Amino acid sequence: MPAFLTDPDPQALAQLCSKLVKINSINPPGNETRLAEYCARYLEDLALEVSVINHGQNRSSLLARLPGKGNKPGVLFSAHLDTVPPGLTAWEHDPLSGLIADGNVYGRGAADMKGGMAVILYTVSALKAGLEGDIYIALTAGEETDSLGAKVVADRLADVPLQGIIIPEPTHNQVVIAEKGALWLELTTFGKTAHGSTPGVGVNAIEHMRLLLNEWDALPFTLPAHPLLGEFTRSLNTIQGGVKTNVVPDQCTISIDMRTLPGQDHAEIFRQVEALIEKLSGSVDQFKATVVVSNDRPPVMTDPQHPFVVRFNQAAETATGTRPAPRGMFAFTDGSILAPRLKLPLVVCGPGQPNIAHQPDEYVEISQLTESAKILLQALTGLLSA
Repeated sequence: MPAFLTDPDPQALAQLCSKLVKINSINPPGNETRLAEYCARYLEDLALEVSVINHGQNRSSLLARLPGKGNKPGVLFSAHLDTVPPGLTAWEHDPLSGLIADGNVYGRGAADMKGGMAVILYTVSALKAGLEGDIYIALTAGEETDSLGAKVVADRLADVPLQGIIIPEPTHNQVVIAEKGALWLELTTFGKTAHGSTPGVGVNAIEHMRLLLNEWDALPFTLPAHPLLGEFTRSLNTIQGGVKTNVVPDQCTISIDMRTLPGQDHAEIFRQVEALIEKLSGSVDQFKATVVVSNDRPPVMTDPQHPFVVRFNQAAETATGTRPAPRGMFAFTDGSILAPRLKLPLVVCGPGQPNIAHQPDEYVEISQLTESAKILLQALTGLLSA
């Protein structure tokens, strides 16, 4: 077995991760183009076929291919280019410093997920040729918002023969095969303004929203807990309404975040909310409301006995000495777009602690980068060798 399969270079991985962190790709506004172009040059130097996909307004994704012998379906790596903003809390180090210290790489996106991106790039540099199938690399724009890049990539890969998808999001190198879905609804009630001293002249949109929420709370979501994903959740997270204390509000808008389980139908949930609005419109004088979907990502579940998962687990056990147990994650990844559209099995496994993502002083452990590289190199050898 070649030395690089057992001994990835920790410093090379740390330096590469640091370079990626230093390139600002904060979303909003996105700004992924500069990072996409850096990765394109890196991969072109390795003689990969590279296409930078321009979304406009300094936003880009990247799709690259390392050709194999064509004897097996390929494997798709995916990572997102964008990061969340650093936030208002002071950082000990500049969020874009890419500081390497104390066995870690620090900075916004170090864990989520420029560490995983660095591992992908390093892995491909170690496997330049000779595999039985192609390696595709999708580096996408907009995962933190609307998965703009993943949607375009899914369209471009629709007819490509692939075995499965690997996304090295931060899981502390645990193997994740299930994600909760996300359904975000925005509900708005409409009323009529009036002076606060004569509320009966107006129609209070906030009061009507209260009536709608009472009905919403009574909806029977009584699914049993999922063995990997736990319980369905719903959370009212924003509310906007009214302009002044002495003015009856004519509009109120809320947003609800639902995290769904395999077997739940998002379209059916939406129809239930529409039915509530219709019911109140028929029973409450001058009631008017709308509901729109702002995010719709289905839950994703890969069979733990799927050959792609089995081979990946074997690679992880060889690399780490520990047999992986099937796990789920509450958050979503671009896998929620790619796996359903491409009808492929999904494995999420990457460096970094999930609870460090989006936090001040975000970091990824260099030891995690090294272990992740071992896992992915072993996985590709198992999936794409003769």
